[in-house]
Amino acid sequence: MLRRRKAVSPAVTTTILVAVAIMLSIGASYWIMGVSTQSTRFETIEITTAYNILETNVTNAHWRIVLGVKNTGSDAATIREVSVNGVPVNVYGASNGGSLPNAMCTGTSISSSGLTLRSGEGATVYVWIGDDLISSGTSCEVKLHSEAGMDYLRLVKLA
Repeated sequence: MLRRRKAVSPAVTTTILVAVAIMLSIGASYWIMGVSTQSTRFETIEITTAYNILETNVTNAHWRIVLGVKNTGSDAATIREVSVNGVPVNVYGASNGGSLPNAMCTGTSISSSGLTLRSGEGATVYVWIGDDLISSGTSCEVKLHSEAGMDYLRLVKLA
C-alpha cells in the first residue's frame, strides 16, 4: 500500500493554532472593555479655581466666592446643595439661583433644581456670604454636594 497523503507539518499546525488563539483573545478583550465601559460611568467634579471678592453697597456688604467647576467624569453630574462651613446655604433663609438681592446676606447661584454638568462641561458657581457672618482673614470651607451623594470641598481664605 502506498501512502500518497501528506499531513500538515507540525510547524504550520502550531502557527495556525497560535494565530487562532491570539484572535480569540483580542476579540474577548474588546468585548470585555465594551461591557465594562458601559457599566462604569461615574461623576467627578473638580473645583478648578476659587477666589473671593468683598462687595459693598449702601445697605450691606458680603463676600462673593467664585468657584470654577468642571465635570471630569464620564457621566453627567448634578450639584444639588452648597454648604459653607458645614451649614447648607438654604438654612440661612436664602433662596437659591440668580444673583444676590440686596436684602439677603447669603445665597448661591445654583438654582433649587440643581446645576447639571455633562461630561467635560464646566461652569462658574457663586456663593455669597454676609460679612457679618465671616470676617476677613478667616478661612471657610465650601462644599458642593452632588445628586449622587458625593461631596467636593474647597477651602477659601477670605482676604
